[in-house]
Amino acid sequence: MRICALIPAFNEAGYVGSVVEGALRHVEEALVIDDGSTDGTAAVARAVGATCLGWPRNRGKAMALRAGIESAAVRGFSHVVTLDADGQHRPDDIPSLVRTARETGADLVIGMRPFDPALMPRSRYFSNTIGSRIASTLVGRDIRDSQCGFRLYRLDKLRRLRLRSRSYEFEMEVLIKMARAGWVIAHAPVAMVYDNGRARSKMRPVRDTVRICLWSLAFRFLRA
Repeated sequence: MRICALIPAFNEAGYVGSVVEGALRHVEEALVIDDGSTDGTAAVARAVGATCLGWPRNRGKAMALRAGIESAAVRGFSHVVTLDADGQHRPDDIPSLVRTARETGADLVIGMRPFDPALMPRSRYFSNTIGSRIASTLVGRDIRDSQCGFRLYRLDKLRRLRLRSRSYEFEMEVLIKMARAGWVIAHAPVAMVYDNGRARSKMRPVRDTVRICLWSLAFRFLRA
């Protein structure tokens, strides 16, 4: 397994350096896709050893990941691990994903966060649990954390998919299409980092969960 970390980033200069450094302890390369940042995110990432792609205006998380996937393929990697630049995913959990992939032969390993309503914001708890139930129904499998962006993908399988998403619906699109193709999906335990009980993610739980659910229905019935 040759693994590249894909780290989409938008104005995360305060966190991206530590995320890159942590990822490089476990993978061969860290590729930061700077999605129109104005705070020097790319400069910070390069200073600690990341390879950087980017563009001058924000285009959305999915567009950043799609560019990263193609770049990793050109570099000859067999797998990519995706994690957020804001520090909510612990790079030291990457070995958990890798170990699960080796043990199961999975084409997709989803990071499975602990959903404890006492430890996470209520809106996040309900958006994640509801989203996972909907995902399980749509794909006909038990999906325990459908919205987690901390994942390990087998790159040759991932690149066979015709991807349409542009924002946070990326994870659901890939999940639905991989399940429909009959590929192996597994879960690995990972932690979730909060600041004073608040998630660092820029995702808006209610609005973006509704958007993801609507797109999920579309992806479920689109044939490509």
